Amino acid sequence: MGRGLLYPWDNDCFVVSWTGTNDCIVLTRLLFLFCLLSTTAYTQVLQPHFDKEEYVELLKINKKTHLPLEKWATDSLVTMPEKYAFSYRSPELAFDNRWDLWFHKTQPIAVLSVRGSIATEASWLANFYAAMIPAKGEIEWGKTTKFPYALAESPKAAVHVGWLLAMAHLTETIESKIDSSYQAGVKDFILTGHSQGGGITYLLTAYLRTLQKNNRLPADIQFKTYCSAGPKPGNLFFAYEYEKMTDGGWAFNVVNTADWVPDVPFSLQTINDFTEVNPFSQADQVVKKQKFPKNLVLKHLYNKLSKPSLKAQKNYQKYLGEKVSVAVKKQLPDIQLPEYYESNHYVRTGRTIVLVPDQAYWDRYPNTPSSTEVWTHHLIVPYLFLASRL
Repeated sequence: MGRGLLYPWDNDCFVVSWTGTNDCIVLTRLLFLFCLLSTTAYTQVLQPHFDKEEYVELLKINKKTHLPLEKWATDSLVTMPEKYAFSYRSPELAFDNRWDLWFHKTQPIAVLSVRGSIATEASWLANFYAAMIPAKGEIEWGKTTKFPYALAESPKAAVHVGWLLAMAHLTETIESKIDSSYQAGVKDFILTGHSQGGGITYLLTAYLRTLQKNNRLPADIQFKTYCSAGPKPGNLFFAYEYEKMTDGGWAFNVVNTADWVPDVPFSLQTINDFTEVNPFSQADQVVKKQKFPKNLVLKHLYNKLSKPSLKAQKNYQKYLGEKVSVAVKKQLPDIQLPEYYESNHYVRTGRTIVLVPDQAYWDRYPNTPSSTEVWTHHLIVPYLFLASRL
């Protein structure tokens, strides 16, 4: 897929990859590049802040990631990125997921762009499979392949199981391309995805940063994340650790306030979702110590407040976990997962860049009740419109 690309970094053009049918890898004048890098101190290119121009380029890349390569030339809605050139497209895996690799034309920066939902049953299974599993554990493919993962250290941290499965299947090619890019002198990587791609990119960011923390990726790699229209990837304890590991301006989720996708998955908080020390965990014991008939009244009120949310959480896990997993098993028959984490307390995660529609936006993209228009505010074109007006 694709072709070899020339990158004129430091006035030295060389082919960093070839993705044609022969799967050749051609490196021209690579020795010169390595000499250059070995004698010149590496300067970090990416900067820790939201960059409007950077994001606009990534939106264009995300649009192309959703399209077949042969349709790029006829895409009249979104132009090609100006600063980046395409290099590699992964095979489709898991829930019809894939990702693209792009390189900056004049600087040693690589972009990993994860595709979002497409119009297939498998793709939407990843979204509907919305039970939570622990953010640290192990997934098995059959009897021989195991995928240990760590996205957070807290045993109370949990994430969306469908997007974790999608991310896990993509990591083999992602880690391979990060390694080959690093060997060619690239130390700055942007991770991005729109919609479902944003949800997967949250988890990919945490996974790669944890690998780096555990010395399984070079310490001098810099990751910067732009989720776009990203949904909620996990619970509060995952969000805490994600925000800590990306602190200082290294991760963003850009959201159009008219878009419904950042509202999902459904979020439900129960008394079990709080930190260990809280006034709610012992409430039933406090009620029991009250004198009759006050204890009966308080117990009735306590049950009225706590039981509906606990029952609802069990139903969410039953239908969005156990029931959907039957269809998932048909897609991934050998998959073995950790036990579900009993929570559906999905929260907004990371630093949010808010795109607020103005009158010019509403004139172009009005609200309509038609079911065919539910994607009006979620597509990349309206996001480009709002981003250009920041």
